[in-house]
Amino acid sequence: MSFRPGWLLTLFVAVFLTVFISLGIWQLNRAEQKAQLQASIDSGQQVELLPSGAVPRLYQHYQLTGQLDGDHLWLLDNRTHQGQAGYEVWAPLLTDDGWYLASAGWVAASARREQLPHLELPEIRRPWLAQSRPLSQAVVLAETELEHQWPQVVQAIDPVVMAEQLHKAEPLGLLQLSPGQAGVGPVIWTPIVMTVERHRGYAVQWFAMAVALLLMYLYAGRRLAKTVKHSRHEEDLE
Repeated sequence: MSFRPGWLLTLFVAVFLTVFISLGIWQLNRAEQKAQLQASIDSGQQVELLPSGAVPRLYQHYQLTGQLDGDHLWLLDNRTHQGQAGYEVWAPLLTDDGWYLASAGWVAASARREQLPHLELPEIRRPWLAQSRPLSQAVVLAETELEHQWPQVVQAIDPVVMAEQLHKAEPLGLLQLSPGQAGVGPVIWTPIVMTVERHRGYAVQWFAMAVALLLMYLYAGRRLAKTVKHSRHEEDLE
């Protein structure tokens, strides 16, 4: 059976076949990473006591004693909840041997951008429930302009810069205060955005596209070979 796909079609298929297979493998690797992340999150569901000054283990749930600094608040801009624009409130959580950068959840934005929402956080030393969270790699829409008035609207969370503003050492970690506590709004952070199953589903799609491309290549090669053979046969008859 003759097969003449031509060099141009072969080059095209080789490039895109490599791309599709690479993307499929990448999605499988991402699925494996998400599976490990989910296992880490599941292992941290039990609440542990976080000693003062300790560095939290990522995704672990903790109980700790400290005091929120309501005089120094950062409002992380461009955060939505149920389709409504707002901010994620970040505050220093002070302990005896250091401090943590804590998210107190979401708050709705005012109708006028220049009017910041009114915030009331309990500024007493008390027990808190929280989960350790990583620093987000969200896209920054604009450079953060740090001011001397509080609260401050920021476009990204930068623990180093925030520590400099407070004239303190860097925070021991980032915490998500658990909902239902005084002063804590709706929690909009989720540890996993895309599930393992979705990554695997995307991998199957990329591999399916690679198979489809290969089948079309084989079909086109045979068709072109038949066309060339038919043309030569007609030339011989003439």
